[in-house]
Amino acid sequence: MIGTLQQVFRNEPCELFKLIPKDKIDKIFSESNTASAELDYTFLGFEKVYKEVAMFIPKSKIIIDFGCAYAFQSWYFKDYEKYIGVDCSTSIKDVLRTDNSQFFFMTIQEFIKEQFPKLGYKKEEVFAVCSYVPDEETRMMVKKYFPYCLVYYP
Repeated sequence: MIGTLQQVFRNEPCELFKLIPKDKIDKIFSESNTASAELDYTFLGFEKVYKEVAMFIPKSKIIIDFGCAYAFQSWYFKDYEKYIGVDCSTSIKDVLRTDNSQFFFMTIQEFIKEQFPKLGYKKEEVFAVCSYVPDEETRMMVKKYFPYCLVYYP
């Protein structure tokens, strides 16, 4: 076990650990029952995909993050019009909240069919990110529904 910990701390921390205030990260790790089992010092959730999106999408867009998990990547979008996180496997105590964030704890399909129409946003105002969601049908649904999106699954 000590060897494993030493290997982790020899690695450079992921960029989000350098950007997000430590107390916000600590809060999620201390309150969530699952975060420490899925994330660590070197990995807060496929950050490279989100960093790239933040580099080319205008801040006037609403970002919808399908499969947001703990939403550490929301930090890249804290200065955007709005960040909406959608995930069925987390809860409000598990996510990193920013001033512009809103969360929906439901399936992606439920959000698209039932919740998104109620929000009153035009699809053209939105950039949807569906990253590392394994369900192919869901990925296709996001692509079909949102004209501006990045759907990525290796």
